[in-house]
Amino acid sequence: MYVEGWNVHRVIRPARLANAVVERLLLRILEGEFPPGTDLPPEAALAAEFAVSRTILREALKALEEKRVLRIRHGRGTTVRPKAEWNLLDPLVLSVQLEYESSPELVAELGEVRTALLTLMAELAARRVHPPQREQLAAALERMRAAVEDPGPFHEAATAFTRTLAEAAGNEVARCVIETIDVPHGGQDDNPAKLIETMKLRLLLAEAAHATVAAGPGAPAGSAPVPAPTSSPAAPGAPVPAPATAPGAQPLRQGQAATVPLNRHGVRTPMPQSARV
Repeated sequence: MYVEGWNVHRVIRPARLANAVVERLLLRILEGEFPPGTDLPPEAALAAEFAVSRTILREALKALEEKRVLRIRHGRGTTVRPKAEWNLLDPLVLSVQLEYESSPELVAELGEVRTALLTLMAELAARRVHPPQREQLAAALERMRAAVEDPGPFHEAATAFTRTLAEAAGNEVARCVIETIDVPHGGQDDNPAKLIETMKLRLLLAEAAHATVAAGPGAPAGSAPVPAPTSSPAAPGAPVPAPATAPGAQPLRQGQAATVPLNRHGVRTPMPQSARV
């Protein structure tokens, strides 16, 4: 079987070749060639199919075992585990599933998790944010607005916004989870119009998170942020005014509708008002 990346005219590093085998084998499992509960062919047969050494094959099988996709029983073979046991937060497992088996249920679940975590981080940041972080959030959001039709710079700005929000919230675990489920958004797609649409929706969610931070702790949904001073600078010790947000941006609050959940590009179309985080 042909392995992507193979070229007889150049030497491929063993780690890269093992990664290629991991991805191709995972794809064959998702396509149903090796359903959950079934045993894989013997190592010698698989190594011959992928045109790799048994050492490389074992490295690939071990990697899939660590991702909880396979169960290796020495002397008894290798079995595909049920999908319910797979590590869905593994970047490769998640990206391959979204690329080749993007079920509406998985997309919806990722959207719910991402929106809930952003909501939590925005509320925590509203209480804990420091003035430099306010400036960094506003700057990252402005870059997102300016690059809303340019996938590469937009994704960089969106990543900076999420990282700053997590730092302001004091919750690195939430940042790691969000960045993991954002892995499928690579900045390229065969449908540019659709990609731009999803980036605009993701921008709306960032606007809402920024509005939550700007409104301050305990502010009701829809509250306007404190206006910036127009004359002399604030006296020492005075509270720093919140940065401006886009007109109409509504703060995120726990229990509100998940306005812009994630799809394979980073977001998807808005959910009905009855849907709750």
